[in-house]
Amino acid sequence: MKLLYLLPCVFLTACSSLKPEPLLAAAEPTVTVIGEEVTTTGRYFEFVPTPSILIFSETRNWRHEEGIAGANLAIMKAAKEMGYGYFTTEHSGIFNEKDLARFNVVVFNNMTGDALTPEQEMVFAKWQSKGNGTVLIHGSGDASHQDWDFYHNELLGATFVSHPAAPQFQEARVEVLGPTHPVMAGMPKDFMAIDEWYTFEAPPSDDFIVLAGLDESTYSPLNTVYGDISDLRMGPKTSDHPIIWARCLGDNQARSVYTAMGHRYETYETPEALLILKNTLNWTAKITDPQSLGCAK
Repeated sequence: MKLLYLLPCVFLTACSSLKPEPLLAAAEPTVTVIGEEVTTTGRYFEFVPTPSILIFSETRNWRHEEGIAGANLAIMKAAKEMGYGYFTTEHSGIFNEKDLARFNVVVFNNMTGDALTPEQEMVFAKWQSKGNGTVLIHGSGDASHQDWDFYHNELLGATFVSHPAAPQFQEARVEVLGPTHPVMAGMPKDFMAIDEWYTFEAPPSDDFIVLAGLDESTYSPLNTVYGDISDLRMGPKTSDHPIIWARCLGDNQARSVYTAMGHRYETYETPEALLILKNTLNWTAKITDPQSLGCAK
């Protein structure tokens, strides 16, 4: 019995004399997990055709999970109809000259926060200046992008304030304000839609072409739940409260479109939103409007 009693002590003494293994946290990392450092292209990327659409949805602020999923699928389907390929990623490492050259259109699908490094921002601006297209969806127009001057001022062109929260999602009348623009081709003069309706400090400047606006009399533009601003009204006319607008930039007439619609996946189950999305992709890819008439203000 004494021998049995002493055995655990001997075992513990022997174990305590062993050199402890290094902690996992102290081990050298094998993969850098910072978004902009992660390798974003692999074996699949080699088979992505040209032309293609890049669908980018990195989120470093609020994540619109449903809107991202809904838009991704809708864009994939639209790309196939266009005869285009597509590639989805949440890693900004793809914004390098070699990889970005594969794409004709970049869709910022509810991208939020400071997603790109300064170098990647410059690469994108250079790519865009060649006449390539850009689409910004919903959260890609929130207040988390103001550190990137080119994006906030030249592509977005408006500063987000807030959205209703009681209730958050409401049905409202959307009026088409640019009926002859290619992005609005085939659209009725107005339609009803349910979304999280963004309010901005002011409409975009005259450098932009407003395509659709909200009728504030058809929903409650109030946020009494959080924030310093509860009254989110922009004005009595639909043109006072734009939600979709476009712009053509530079000598190569690079086309861009922003839509504030797209918080929920249900958005892309409506014929109006789907038609606007398809028109937007075709126009920014320069498949439609070869004369760039949609660039005229």
